[in-house]
Amino acid sequence: MTPSRVALYITSLLWLDLTYAKIGYFWHITDLHYDPFHNSQELHRGCKHNRGNSEHSHRNGRHRDHTCDSSWPLIQSAAAFMAERHPDTLEFVLWTGDILSSSMEHLNEEIKLEAVRNVTDILSRTFSSQFVFPALGHNDPPPSRKLVDMWMQWLPTEALQTFETGGYYTIEQSHSRLRIVVLNSVLWAGGATKTDGPHRGRSQWEWLEHVLSKARRKNEMVYLVAHAGPGVEERHNAGSSSASGGGELTPTANARLLHVIRAFSDVIAGQFYGHRHADTFRLIYSEGRPVSWALLAPSLTPRGAGSISNPGLRLYKFESNTGKVLDYTQYYLDVTNTRGEAHWAIEYNVTQYYGLREVSAVSLDTLAEKIRNYHDRGLLAKYLTALRVRHTTDISDCDAACVHVHFCAITRADFHEFRTCVHNPASALASRACHNSAAILLYAILILISS
Repeated sequence: MTPSRVALYITSLLWLDLTYAKIGYFWHITDLHYDPFHNSQELHRGCKHNRGNSEHSHRNGRHRDHTCDSSWPLIQSAAAFMAERHPDTLEFVLWTGDILSSSMEHLNEEIKLEAVRNVTDILSRTFSSQFVFPALGHNDPPPSRKLVDMWMQWLPTEALQTFETGGYYTIEQSHSRLRIVVLNSVLWAGGATKTDGPHRGRSQWEWLEHVLSKARRKNEMVYLVAHAGPGVEERHNAGSSSASGGGELTPTANARLLHVIRAFSDVIAGQFYGHRHADTFRLIYSEGRPVSWALLAPSLTPRGAGSISNPGLRLYKFESNTGKVLDYTQYYLDVTNTRGEAHWAIEYNVTQYYGLREVSAVSLDTLAEKIRNYHDRGLLAKYLTALRVRHTTDISDCDAACVHVHFCAITRADFHEFRTCVHNPASALASRACHNSAAILLYAILILISS
């Protein structure tokens, strides 16, 4: 076959691929932290909790608007906005846990389940023609028959069986090659030791590897979805008991999940998590090469764990047959506006905002390198502004050491590697140089072959 015929053949294949590529959309909502005792009727007011004869007011100077979890008006506002904004080609919704406020931790299960039911009902009305795929967070009730009854409208029988026993499930779609795998990260967190979590956690590992192996055999692509994913929270010591007890994966679970992701990176089309109340991303490497990415969506609640941010909602654009993510639009609500209006607005489109040619592990690896460049303060400002969903950010507070910690969190998902990266910047530079050298060598070989 002549070079011209080869070029024509490749062009034809690309044209056919584009012709038959079906573009779809899905919402990702996370960390609602709904507080049914929040009795403020206006989004810009400080929250009050009525518990019996006592009343607790939460106000903290200029940040009083960010000291409360989500009120019912905020939940309604988000639902109404998504109902108004979602396109005709919306295919599903990822709902990644922490439905309830942490202030409800000591209340009985019936009160918690009633609050979950209220949120379930409003999502059911909002997305009457779409499936919602929920994942459990560490503030949520454990899997039970009552949760199954609530969510059976969205999940098939096989998924409900594994959900009831372990809180995890998979969705196999007949119309596309995309499989959705929803994990119960609570089973791999530090708090799981208080229940029968270790046993069910082991079962989830076996189940996950079986599902991923099956997906590979069937030539499927997979979305990994969970409340908490692998990697380190910049504000915590990696692997500390305080961090893992708050929903973070244990060091052992984190390392094992990274191993699984590397082993099946050829079938994992994307990872979607919440938990951190921040807009960021994580990269997984194999032998120095970026092989998988995870996108962490910001919370709906404006109240943060160690930080504060504005409420966020995220709409993804993707190829529905392959699962390839093409772009996403991040929306936000400024809860500090003095008029108290619930005005949702576009914060950014990720490819335009960061100048990405595509959403891939390689392009996000390049972005991480640019963020690390302390002299490019413009890109750093964009990242830090998005991190807190346009809550006031002063980048002068983030010096070179601060920038390096962010870089380590993005590129060192292993707890030990993160600590090494933070304490020894030279090691991070060396590993990246090794990666770059390999790329240069490969490029040189290709030049020699083609000459």
